[in-house]
Amino acid sequence: MRLVQSLSLLVLFACGGSSKPATTPPQNSGTADTAASSAASGTTGLPGLDWGATAATVLAANPRATASPDGATAVAPVDGHNAITVYKIGTGGLGMITTEWTDGFVSMDDCAGGFKRERATLDARLGPSQADNLAAYWQTATASITLSCSPNDSGAGVLSLTYAPKTAE
Repeated sequence: MRLVQSLSLLVLFACGGSSKPATTPPQNSGTADTAASSAASGTTGLPGLDWGATAATVLAANPRATASPDGATAVAPVDGHNAITVYKIGTGGLGMITTEWTDGFVSMDDCAGGFKRERATLDARLGPSQADNLAAYWQTATASITLSCSPNDSGAGVLSLTYAPKTAE
């Protein structure tokens, strides 16, 4: 699955970032993207989701999600733009959350506009990010978060966001 391969590469580059914890949960839980959720942020940084959660817990927290081979998948707006969010669930439970926006960026330069917009949104929620070329990084007490534009096989830009459990430093 191209999405999983691309997102796996993103995790390899996820380092650095602010140690400022999230003060409000991101709106990419796949439930809706209007008002802030009233559910408390879990250890993932998303409303009601903790690292290690079971598939049943993920599906209950995300009414738009459906079971998928990797865990659960939601096709729902994220920050006002259509996206696919994959909740990777392994033997240890929820281990990664990836969102890929389905906006058609015809080039990496085009993707840069979406990156700038989403980075500003996430900086407002998570605090200032660290960044390099079309990649931004945040650290919370329990999660490493990476936003990036990456080229697909045809050279078009793909905007994606990855949440992974924070590793010991």
